[in-house]
Amino acid sequence: MLINRITLTNFLCYYGTDNEFAFAEGLNIVLGANGYGKSKLYDAFQWVFKDGITDNSPNAAPGGIRKTNQVKGDLVSEKAKTDCEVGAFVESRVVIEVEYPRNSHNYVAQKKYQLIRSYRVRKTDDRTWAEPAQSEFALLEFDIVSYKPVPEQKHDEILQRLIPTDVMPYVWFQGERGINRLIDTTSNNALRDVIKHLSDINRWDRYIETTEKAHKTAQNAFDIALRTSEKDRKEILGLQTDRDQLNATIKRLERLISEASQNQQAAKDQQESLLASIEFAEIIQRLTDSRNKAAAAYKAAVKEYDALEAGLSKKLFTDHWVLLGTTSLITRFEEKLSAYDEATATRKANENLTRQLSEKLQIRLPENVPEPMYVRQMLEAEHCKVCDRPAPKGSDAYEAIMSLLVPEKPAVSSADTPRQNLRPVFRQLNNTGLTLQSSIEGVEARVRQSMERLGQARTQIGLLKDELEAKERELREQEQLSSITNARDIINSMRVASGDIEKYGSEITRLKGQQERQENLLKDITDKLNKLSEGQVPEKLRKKKDLLQDLKELAGRVKAHKYQELVSQLEDAANEHYRNINGPTGAFYGKIRFIETGTPDRADGGYRPAIVGADGREVGNLNTSLVSSLKLSIIMAIVSANKTRNYAAFYPLISDAPVSDFDVVKTLTFFQETARTFRQSIVIVKELLVEDPDREGRYMPDYDRLRELQATVTAAGKALTVFQLDMPEGVSTIHRSEIEVRIQNIIC
Repeated sequence: MLINRITLTNFLCYYGTDNEFAFAEGLNIVLGANGYGKSKLYDAFQWVFKDGITDNSPNAAPGGIRKTNQVKGDLVSEKAKTDCEVGAFVESRVVIEVEYPRNSHNYVAQKKYQLIRSYRVRKTDDRTWAEPAQSEFALLEFDIVSYKPVPEQKHDEILQRLIPTDVMPYVWFQGERGINRLIDTTSNNALRDVIKHLSDINRWDRYIETTEKAHKTAQNAFDIALRTSEKDRKEILGLQTDRDQLNATIKRLERLISEASQNQQAAKDQQESLLASIEFAEIIQRLTDSRNKAAAAYKAAVKEYDALEAGLSKKLFTDHWVLLGTTSLITRFEEKLSAYDEATATRKANENLTRQLSEKLQIRLPENVPEPMYVRQMLEAEHCKVCDRPAPKGSDAYEAIMSLLVPEKPAVSSADTPRQNLRPVFRQLNNTGLTLQSSIEGVEARVRQSMERLGQARTQIGLLKDELEAKERELREQEQLSSITNARDIINSMRVASGDIEKYGSEITRLKGQQERQENLLKDITDKLNKLSEGQVPEKLRKKKDLLQDLKELAGRVKAHKYQELVSQLEDAANEHYRNINGPTGAFYGKIRFIETGTPDRADGGYRPAIVGADGREVGNLNTSLVSSLKLSIIMAIVSANKTRNYAAFYPLISDAPVSDFDVVKTLTFFQETARTFRQSIVIVKELLVEDPDREGRYMPDYDRLRELQATVTAAGKALTVFQLDMPEGVSTIHRSEIEVRIQNIIC
């Protein structure tokens, strides 16, 4: 099949009707930056042939397809849907024009076909659409002057002729996941399946089955003849019984080994299906753990802040904050206490003086002497004529003279009333103030320190909140990017699968050990029966049994030999491609070796691809670039090694993003090898693009590299056709409803 043209109408990001690629025989490269429709172009091929597009969900099996009835209206360009009026239809349509050759050696077009798949939606209101469950498919054949419909009952037959379903995975693959699905360097069955596609090796299974049946018939006849003999009959019957039991045991062990191998392979398949997600799952799990730690730190900071804030009111009293600015009161209190002491001392001195004066008056002036008249004169003169001293009004002396006027015993004055001694109370208060003085002087510093700490805690909360929000945002973005929301389940499933692989591997080893011991016992019994048959079983019958036994074993050995030839053929072809891709880079790349992993007695044992150095030893810790080139080389070998079927001439290579792990040099060598290997190839990549200096956020082809590639491809007798996926000026890539892709044919 040669793909001449593909036309896309309102299919995904390909808005409008003028989206056409005219492919030629040789190497066709489609350049597009991320988000510019590369994978959507690959999906266009898949949609036409498989009625589905790539399933990129995290739990999807590699190479999985989402059928039209799952995707529905998402197949239609968002921009076209935005332009559509209520009640109108929008159709998504892809047309592929192909031609089918008469033979692989002389490429003369025999048949031309158009493959058309379409899907129409109707806008029922501003927000809803009527979306049918199925797409429509038409297959037209060119008849002299025009294309005419082919009856539906012939569709499958023609599609299988154009590209068989068992060949398609090896010539149509997408990115790293697609390559890993085809070639698993850790699987023992990957190359076995490849070789079955490469050859008719399975026909030897029919030969082996035929010889086994013939040998079983001869063995039964031999056993019957041996049982009817008279000599050593009891021993013969016992040995035959033991032999039959051993055969049954060996078959049971073979069944158990087969079941354990299937279980181990199922675990490997599970592990392989998770490989595409495990890296994202581990990233998401790390982000989740980091988010949880940030959340815990934020919660602890808020709790600490709340505790600090609540402690402020307590510190008003426990830390004497309430006494802030009261040190002057302590000084004043101390001054008042000193004044109090002085006043108390003066009062006591006056009291003593009055008492002494009173005592003197009582001695010098008995009662009623002098006469009250003289006493009043002394009061008026405010002078004591007895002691010749001044007695100002209000003084104690004046009061003493005044008391002489009372005929009876003078009443007790307030000064003579016993007073409560408050000095200890005042002194205790003063001492308490002096004790608190140093603490009060530090209150301001402590308040400032506490407020600073509270401010730091508030700032820390803000920082931790920003960090938490950033981690939550990063986690959401990663979940949206990978569509993974159950990262821990994926990681746990991977661990379970790894454990099952190891468990069933150990079980297989144990069962094979038992099988080997039983087979050795069976061989001993068979030898004994052969000796006992001498002279008792017709020689012709014994020879027939032995001959058919040898023939059965020979058929198995021939199959093993042919299988080994195919392995060597595939290995040689893979190394040729591998050398052509890696040799010009100047870096180490080693050599591909298919390492046998099956048991020696198995005709189609497993092989694991590896890279070996000059000493023949396997090289570990390969970089991703070497691993990718290893797998791509094997894929190329699958289609190029079988010269009889000549896949590379009959079926075009269509690959999306196969060189994401390559540098520029290896990318060019891969393109050169692809051009040499396939009659037609369509490779969709972002490499060989550079930023356009005249348009912000846009890209342009790396013309220097393309001219270099064109020179080498042309020298190999092949043509180079280059397209670029671009977006018009002013089109925003933010909103899907604005996206439209333009296809440009690049002239190198």
